Order: sequence, then structure tokens, then C-alpha cells
Amino acid sequence: MRKLQIWWTPLTNDCIQYLFILLTNNKTIQGLSVSLHSISDRGVTNICQALKHNSTLTSLNLYCNPLITSTSGQALSHLLLNNSSLVKLDLRKTSLSTESTLLILQSLMDDKNIRRLRLDKRHEETCINTFPNYHLIQDRVDWYKSLFS
Repeated sequence: MRKLQIWWTPLTNDCIQYLFILLTNNKTIQGLSVSLHSISDRGVTNICQALKHNSTLTSLNLYCNPLITSTSGQALSHLLLNNSSLVKLDLRKTSLSTESTLLILQSLMDDKNIRRLRLDKRHEETCINTFPNYHLIQDRVDWYKSLFS
């Protein structure tokens, strides 16, 4: 599997544009990891737009990006509804709200391709208690407790 990894490097607007072009035209990259304080909402929105037309990326890791906020929730939800190749999505240690997390969980109801969604444990109780169909997707969701939060 070909994987593109970007860690500890905040992406500039130019980098995000190049990443958009790369993902839109990608025929070989199957994994993308943009982790450890490298991306914010604007970058996530661009990645989600690019992946609507991508059929090779199977894994997207956005771990430990606190500048990913609820603004990205809608884009991530639409990504799950419009991308047919993604099977793993890691959203741990972001600043997504519980409401955004619920929106993403709702998208899992329609997206049967995602086999592994990783989320912060801080949302678990509320999501399980307020999402009526959680039992239908629970085997695809992993809740992680942060060791350093």
C-alpha cells in the first residue's frame, strides 16, 4: 500500500492546494496520514472535496489535530456519504464536538464501506445514549481514551 504521511508540519494554503490536486488525480495512494498538528478545518474541507472523486484512498488518518473543529463535521459527514473507497477514518484527538461526532455517526448508517472509525472516548457516553441506531454501527466504531488530555 502506498501511503502519504505528513506529521508535525503545518500545511500552508499552497500545500493544501497541491494535496487537493494530488488526491483528485490519485491512482496509487491508498493511505493518507495528516497528523500531529498539521491541518485545520480548511485543509480538512479541501481533503473531503478531493476525496469525493477519489476511488483509491482507503485510509484517512487525521489523528491529533486540535485545529480540526466542528466546522469540519459537516464536510466529514458528506465525505462518508460520497466516497466509496474509504474504509478507515481516524478522528482521535481533534476538537470535534459531540454534535459533529453524532453527525458523522449518522453518516455511517448510509456508508457501509467504513469498517473502522476511531473517535475520542469523551463523546462515547453521549453518543451511545442519544444516537438511537448506535447498535447497528457499534462494531465499526472504536472509542479511545487519550493518555495525555
